[in-house]
Amino acid sequence: MLGAGALLLTLALAFAASGCATAPPQAAMNQLGNRVEAGRDTTTPAFAHPPTGRLGIHAPYAIAASADGLWFTQYSAPALLQMRYGGAFRRMDLDPDGFPERLTVARDGAVWFTDPQGNRLGRLFPNDSKADYFPLPVYRSGPASIVATPDGSIWFTEHAADQIAIFVAPGADRPTLGSHGFKEFSLPQGGGPAGIAAAPDGSLWFAENSGNRIGRIDLASNSDKAAITEFQLPVPHSHPNSVAVSSDGNVYFTELAASRIGMVTPQGQVTEMVLPVEGPALDIVAGGDGSIWITVPRSHAICRLRPGSSPGTPIDVFTLPPTAIPAFIAAGKDGNLYFTEPTGKIARFTPAGAITEFHLSN
Repeated sequence: MLGAGALLLTLALAFAASGCATAPPQAAMNQLGNRVEAGRDTTTPAFAHPPTGRLGIHAPYAIAASADGLWFTQYSAPALLQMRYGGAFRRMDLDPDGFPERLTVARDGAVWFTDPQGNRLGRLFPNDSKADYFPLPVYRSGPASIVATPDGSIWFTEHAADQIAIFVAPGADRPTLGSHGFKEFSLPQGGGPAGIAAAPDGSLWFAENSGNRIGRIDLASNSDKAAITEFQLPVPHSHPNSVAVSSDGNVYFTELAASRIGMVTPQGQVTEMVLPVEGPALDIVAGGDGSIWITVPRSHAICRLRPGSSPGTPIDVFTLPPTAIPAFIAAGKDGNLYFTEPTGKIARFTPAGAITEFHLSN
């Protein structure tokens, strides 16, 4: 992976394989996890479908939750989509010369997104009609994953430049950094940082997709000095990708090269767990109840690790309808999970396993 194109290729290969893949033996399913069939959502009110032909969203990509709804990017299109929990949809057009890839919602409600095509960060306040852009110091740095922290800082990975970066916008709680608000921290060449997530203790954790490592970065209080610690994964060429931090500080990550997820403790102990379904896990998120949720598009499945799970704990599997292809996932503030589908749909998924899909492109 790394960039959006490679992720879409990963999805495409998963979808192509899903039609002819052989299901794992039932004995293996029973040994590795609990298989739970997902029913249709009949317990929560359905949102109104978007007006036909008005949104023009054909391939929703990344997703982030806000206090009042969800925000999405669209693959290879300069637009953001907002879906409120109450059912309203809205499309926000951006600079046509850019491409929003990943996004995050800051404490003040602003939506921040990486724009690898424009080599910049973008910011959109929900009530504004135009986004602000902040050019990155390094040419073609490949901004990828992004996360907002409570102090107003924006952290993101630079996949092509092998760097972790922080941006402090004017007016944030912490002092503005040098180089127009940016500070970049170099990793070993060829690391290819991908996903990034913030931990409760203020540290940031990231996956080095090409370097086969999970890293941690700690920024000293009131300083731009950082300490970086890296943990090599035991299985070569795992291609760690997305990262999520649980409430107990453990870090979970997906591996694009295998049907595994991994866990790193705050002390650096790495454990890898085999998924009870076929295909690579694409995205991962910590839910409001402490559960870890994982998308496996090839198997049309959502997997769950319950709060406090340790290595060896069975992984729950929610089998979705065969037309549902879960890609990127977020934990909504309403207690539900939401995920994108590259076939022009977004879906709401309850912790009990009920799914409601919303078609955006028809």
